[in-house]
Amino acid sequence: MTDVSDLCRDIQMKLPDDIWMHDELTRYTLGARYTQDFAALGDRRFIFGVITVPLSYAEDEFTWGCWVEVSPEDHDRYLAAFRSDLANELRFEGTLANEIPSYSESLGARVTVSCFEDRRPVFEVDPDTDLGTEQCEGLTAEAHRELDAILFGDDEEDEDELENDFKGE
Repeated sequence: MTDVSDLCRDIQMKLPDDIWMHDELTRYTLGARYTQDFAALGDRRFIFGVITVPLSYAEDEFTWGCWVEVSPEDHDRYLAAFRSDLANELRFEGTLANEIPSYSESLGARVTVSCFEDRRPVFEVDPDTDLGTEQCEGLTAEAHRELDAILFGDDEEDEDELENDFKGE
């Protein structure tokens, strides 16, 4: 069994799924624009931030770096306030623009966005979704191991198979 201290605690999505799904040339053709903090595709606007999920078994958290689709008005307000103390006053709604592995209702889930001057926005997920519930209650050690296996494969099984292969020789 994998030691919990060896489990991943941070995953970052590179782009909103609706942009990521295209190759670079198609993204260019569609007029997609993006930086590490902002993205646009046509009339749609996105911002990058984090969903933090506390670990119920330790004084730590799992962090999903992901994208949220927001209204053009909220996007522009955040852009104008970016890295200034005005950002601390911004709070608005959006929808999750990434499918988060092992959370079936994540893509399109409602989120509340809280902005800050000195760090990325924090996303609070609708508590009626499985990701939102886990954000409120915490990720158990067992669920964390399962998530790690989904994200990176079950290395322990591979090691067992390799060990059995050597025993057979």
